[in-house]
Amino acid sequence: MRTILTTGTDDFTIIDRAAPEPRSGEVRIRVAAASVNPVDVGAAHGVFHRMGVIPTGAAVGLGWDVSGVVDAVGPDVTGLTTGTAVAGLRHGIGPDIGTYGEAVVLPATAVARLPRGLDPADAAAVPLIALTASQAIDLLNPGGRRLLIVGASGGVGGYAVPLAAQRGATVTAVGKRGDVENLIHHGAGTVVTDAAELTDRRFDAVFDPAGAGAGLLDLIVDGGRYLGTAPRNAPAPVRGITSGWIEVRADGAELAGLLTEVAAGRLPLRIAGDFALDEAAKAHQAFEDKSIPGRWLLRI
Repeated sequence: MRTILTTGTDDFTIIDRAAPEPRSGEVRIRVAAASVNPVDVGAAHGVFHRMGVIPTGAAVGLGWDVSGVVDAVGPDVTGLTTGTAVAGLRHGIGPDIGTYGEAVVLPATAVARLPRGLDPADAAAVPLIALTASQAIDLLNPGGRRLLIVGASGGVGGYAVPLAAQRGATVTAVGKRGDVENLIHHGAGTVVTDAAELTDRRFDAVFDPAGAGAGLLDLIVDGGRYLGTAPRNAPAPVRGITSGWIEVRADGAELAGLLTEVAAGRLPLRIAGDFALDEAAKAHQAFEDKSIPGRWLLRI
């Protein structure tokens, strides 16, 4: 099988190796598609090598999101059989095979069956950003609260808006000018294009997948909450505000519910376009160009 490795020098080396065998509690997925996420771009740029998470020069697999078909099942797996169409999340940075390849092994608990009506390749755009948004909104306890979502036109923010509205929050979104109508359609009560427009407003909580950081604290009430998606952006707490960040968990049961909502049209699905596996460098460049909203897919 072919898979892509990087040493963090913007290299995308396709190697041939034996397909991994699933161990107890794992399944192997024959990959239909993987999507490009910021964590993958960062890994290719060497962010995790420079942080010391990965030794200098060590090769790591790329890709967290995956959709495809189960083609091997390890011992002690129930509910998933060969031939089942699935999507899943490979969590973590390490030397193992990522989802940029022809096959990947995941814990069965990180995998969800695909609902009817959802394209088997397009489903790869959902797991990481939808799970991050869902778990963040749950942490913010949105019911009846005034919630500001910054970066609402991005991948995580685009899921956070409808999920927060569905769970009872009054949502104000900071998004792109061309995305206002879409954000209102998905549950935002107010949409602005710059958080500076909100200086006269206060919110019980802020979710900040855009990484705006400390400048948002002035918009939060005393004792409120700030939540980002990376520790480097979480500001020091003031006025009793709780400040933190969400670390996504792979959760197949939660993902199954999110995929069902996507298939039903209650959650968005934005696909910017697709590339072949050997065009991964082009896919990363397209992601960084940000000229088209949505996720870029590698179709295998």
